[in-house]
Amino acid sequence: MSIWIVTTGNSDVILKHDQTWSMLYEQALDKLECWEFASANKIDIYDQDAGYTLPARVLGIVYQNQLDDYFDDLSFPLLDGFTEYLKSKNDDENLSVDKIILILTNQENVFDSEIEDAKCPYWQDTCTLKPILEKYFEQKFPKFKGEIEYLELKPNSPDEGLDNWDKCLILVNRLFQRNITNINNKKEKKKDDKQNKVFVSHQAGTPAISSAVQFASLAKFEKQVEFLVSNEYQKEKVIPISSSNYLKGLKLQEAKELLDRYDYDGVGKIFTELWKNQSLTEQEEKIKELLAMAIYWNSANFDDFAKARSAINEDAKKRTQEWWWTSYEAGYLAVIRLRQGNYVEALFHSFRAVEGLLRYMDKNKYEHKGIHDLVEIVLLDWKLSDDIKMFKNFASRERNNLFHNLRGLKQDEVFQSWNTKNYSDWQNRVRGCLNFVTKQQFDSLEKASLMSSLHEELKVEINSYE
Repeated sequence: MSIWIVTTGNSDVILKHDQTWSMLYEQALDKLECWEFASANKIDIYDQDAGYTLPARVLGIVYQNQLDDYFDDLSFPLLDGFTEYLKSKNDDENLSVDKIILILTNQENVFDSEIEDAKCPYWQDTCTLKPILEKYFEQKFPKFKGEIEYLELKPNSPDEGLDNWDKCLILVNRLFQRNITNINNKKEKKKDDKQNKVFVSHQAGTPAISSAVQFASLAKFEKQVEFLVSNEYQKEKVIPISSSNYLKGLKLQEAKELLDRYDYDGVGKIFTELWKNQSLTEQEEKIKELLAMAIYWNSANFDDFAKARSAINEDAKKRTQEWWWTSYEAGYLAVIRLRQGNYVEALFHSFRAVEGLLRYMDKNKYEHKGIHDLVEIVLLDWKLSDDIKMFKNFASRERNNLFHNLRGLKQDEVFQSWNTKNYSDWQNRVRGCLNFVTKQQFDSLEKASLMSSLHEELKVEINSYE
């Protein structure tokens, strides 16, 4: 199945001449809310054949009941170019699509009190052009057996105007989700993927609508999209543009957002899809390598992370030879989980960081000793650290209560379990415990972790990737 999605704008339907306009306009005055739009304006004063333009809403109202006699007054410069292109893709004189979706605009809920202003965007709406467009396709393609669907982009309130980029994107996405189904039928997938195309003509309408339709169509149909763009000076000349460049830009933006959330698996899946069936450049190989390390780290597989990172980074090679290095990675992983809102894992990794060090120091392997008792055995000077004293006498016991509870956790409960009040105090408490045991002087868990520098390196590579 193939679909053609078309936005409509004020210049989609124009007059070839103005010889009958005044007469038809006067006959339709009782249907107009305002009478101040009688002038048909020349598109190009130096070109008699360029035609005349009028507010789309007015043009539609005036001509909707005059089509049998006066349809030939009208011209469709953009649509003619697109339809001729799509006809050329077929062997006969019909369109090479199975369904046409025309997106009309109706802002009556946005400008209900401002319609007497000739400059109001309300008059540029295309909803009244529907009968004209129906007649156009009926005459242009009498053999067309597919479905033609007209969808209205209709905001509900003044703050949802179609010149508002954010609101317009929401409206278009909603329209696509409710009305436009995917073209791939899993039960009857066509062998020829070229037939499963989505042609998108998005030039007509406001820039916000055009951009929103680009995003929505790419998000829904991805590589199946082919954009049809007309030449500004030769509207009959249509340029097809593959979705790949658009899609790559969108996917890269998504990857950057996922990277900011430390979702390395998600970033990896995006690049795997982008690089499918292609040989990688030197930069792409580097991104792939860094992502593999990040994914190891993110799953607390610190051994494989160390091997991969040490192979290309001398500082990492030296650091991973220290007995204590994984404790700081676990501590920083706890920080990342807290930033992601995963409070159970944040608590788990924060305790694991300290407990792992203590068990590593337990030469006699006291298997059945509680962690609070183990502190006295492996740290003879434990009373010198307020952080360790708190860990032994409070946090280690609180940890058991929380870990044997099946309910979720709130952020404040993570802080309270370490007898701290906020994010900063909590990090400092965990870091203080680790520094006392290891005799290091790191001033933050982020700086102590090898992953923080890898993350920044990955960020630089992805931000510079085109």
